Amino acid sequence: MNRYVEQLIEDLINAEASQIEIRSHLDILGESEMFENEEDEEGFSECDKTAPLSEIIGFKKEIFPPEEKLSDDQVESIYIHLLYVLDNYNFFLDFPDRVDTRLKYTLLLSIFDEETTCSNAFVTNLEFCDYDYDTCPFGIELCQCKIYEDRC
Repeated sequence: MNRYVEQLIEDLINAEASQIEIRSHLDILGESEMFENEEDEEGFSECDKTAPLSEIIGFKKEIFPPEEKLSDDQVESIYIHLLYVLDNYNFFLDFPDRVDTRLKYTLLLSIFDEETTCSNAFVTNLEFCDYDYDTCPFGIELCQCKIYEDRC
């Protein structure tokens, strides 16, 4: 499993570098010029259409090992590098404070097949809570909705 994790992290690092290079071109050319050159037959630019998160970032959910088969260090390392990739696609992961990395990793993988959009100009917020603290995946003790409700 160690070699597989090392290869996965290497792939994530390469994907991050590739996306940084693309974003550098956007900065040089200007976003509108880049979009004119990257439209598909339906008239959507690659980062303006809706698609599963896994398709946008180029990593299928199945390639990520389940968290229970990974050590704490492996989960942490994979999650951090995956976070770098997502950050370069302007995704922001909205987790409450004190959520452990294993839960973040599991919840992140659980939304890989969900439709989302990305933008080169705007941040896309990926949320994991439906704002009902009774069904919150973080539990009532970590759900920020309960804190906000108590303040009102």
